[in-house]
Amino acid sequence: MTQRLRSPVQHAGMQRRSVLVTTVVALATFPAIAQQPWKLITPDEEARDSAAPQVPAPPDLPPPPTIDLVRPDISRPIGNPTTIEVRFSPGPGHSIDMRTFNATYGLLGINITRRLLDHAVTTPNGLAAENVELPTGRHRVTMSIADTSGKTASRTFNFSVSA
Repeated sequence: MTQRLRSPVQHAGMQRRSVLVTTVVALATFPAIAQQPWKLITPDEEARDSAAPQVPAPPDLPPPPTIDLVRPDISRPIGNPTTIEVRFSPGPGHSIDMRTFNATYGLLGINITRRLLDHAVTTPNGLAAENVELPTGRHRVTMSIADTSGKTASRTFNFSVSA
């Protein structure tokens, strides 16, 4: 009995045909399978779940603080020098913890917190820095703050500076 050897090209072609036939058969039967109803939960499972002790939902937790950029208007390119004014709003019944303020620049997260605070006037709910010079181009600044509940907020501001 002689055995005929197949070249790698012929073998690959047969494998592709086999995969193609299997795929066509599977796709032809899939719509029939998908249209048949099936049970996600059985009646017995639903009855057992309903009979289980009900655990009360956890109380609503206070929302985290918010960070709003008051100035400059970053919806359009800004010019130099500019004023940066940020307002923080704590969660209900809490106050802002300015010791937790953090500011970073760019994708590398260069810490600019101290530089910003050294030139800003701070209030219990914000800060304002005047005469800020920024290089022309696109910028990204991320600020974070916590309130006395320990909840933290973080917000990233993307803006561009015109020449």
